[in-house]
Amino acid sequence: MSAHSMPEDVRREWMRTLLSAQKPRHSLLQPLYCDETLFNLEMETLIEAQWLFAGLECEIATPGQFLTVTVGRSSIIVCRNRAGELRAFYNSCRHRGSQICDAEKGKRASFVCPYHQWSYDLDGKLLRAPNMPDAFDASGYGLKAVHISSAAGIVFICLAETPPDFAAFQTALEPAVLPHKLQSAKVVHEITLEERANWKLVWENARECDHCAAGHPELMRTLQLFNFENPWDDPYISAFWRRCEASGLPSITKDGNGFRVGRVPFQPGQLSITMDGQPAVRRRLGDWPDQDIGSLRWAKYPGVFSHIHADYAIFVQIMPVAPELTSVTCKWVVHEDAVEGIDFDLERLVEVWRETNVQDLVFCERNQKGVNSKGYQPGPYAEPSEFGVWTFIDWYRSEMAKVVAA
Repeated sequence: MSAHSMPEDVRREWMRTLLSAQKPRHSLLQPLYCDETLFNLEMETLIEAQWLFAGLECEIATPGQFLTVTVGRSSIIVCRNRAGELRAFYNSCRHRGSQICDAEKGKRASFVCPYHQWSYDLDGKLLRAPNMPDAFDASGYGLKAVHISSAAGIVFICLAETPPDFAAFQTALEPAVLPHKLQSAKVVHEITLEERANWKLVWENARECDHCAAGHPELMRTLQLFNFENPWDDPYISAFWRRCEASGLPSITKDGNGFRVGRVPFQPGQLSITMDGQPAVRRRLGDWPDQDIGSLRWAKYPGVFSHIHADYAIFVQIMPVAPELTSVTCKWVVHEDAVEGIDFDLERLVEVWRETNVQDLVFCERNQKGVNSKGYQPGPYAEPSEFGVWTFIDWYRSEMAKVVAA
């Protein structure tokens, strides 16, 4: 029986059984990391129902600019209309369903389906439908819209008919991000890694740093470790927060349902995540007078985490593809006027995170192989160093429990 042919009530009952058997602060039961039936249920009821990172406003800064994002089996067009507003649509022609845009990014005056040349404006309105009868009413055949919103220049989409609350996350994120002026920044490098691991294993790996000392030597030249559960316990962190807050820079960690936003310092004397800890870009990302502002680290489940420094930012998009396949896309962002070869060297800018991402790919794929073993059984998370892991798993369990109880 295929995943899609299994009755809905059977899929939900199986998920309820697994969630109820879950031990607190332990890794998940094996099927939740590898079963296709449960993966498809997650995609339909969790991933496609959440606000997902789509890109940055600076990537679609002018009318007609667009990018495409794939969520499950759906490609989404994200663009800016002629009035300068953000729009998002399913990348599917209303004629016979053909995909309209194959490019990942570009600029168009209108969207024209290459199959039969049905044409749509930047608001998704059908402009032209060749060979249709005179009685054909084009008004009912615009592109199907997708919910879209933004926070401080960061764009999110949601495929649900009724999206969840966005305001709480937006309220926490915007004051911390706005000083970096991402709306007028630019993306200078982007890579995508296909990791042969379940999306939850990718997130678990990203939410702890017990593996960092041995696994990420480049990153640990700069990164400061601390008590993730209660950062105030660390006098170095608390003193840093007081200094930043006194200068008007929001920094104290804020937690909400499925997100965390907070600024943390680097090791003493370090100003950026680079091989030598010094800025990679001469032009600062924003106009904050102090260069020693650490890293604004934030995460929004299930799709993105980011580090924003004084000189550059990195965005990491996590997108489930299959039960044991996750697409991880990384974008490096700098000041809009920063010139490669003058204000920054691209290799120096990307080298730490490029190495870190490849190292994490190896960790996640090895983790998946072990989880698939007949000998696997859930193990306990460390306290408090794996705080980020168990809070992510608690969020996942809570959200899935709501779904299967409905």
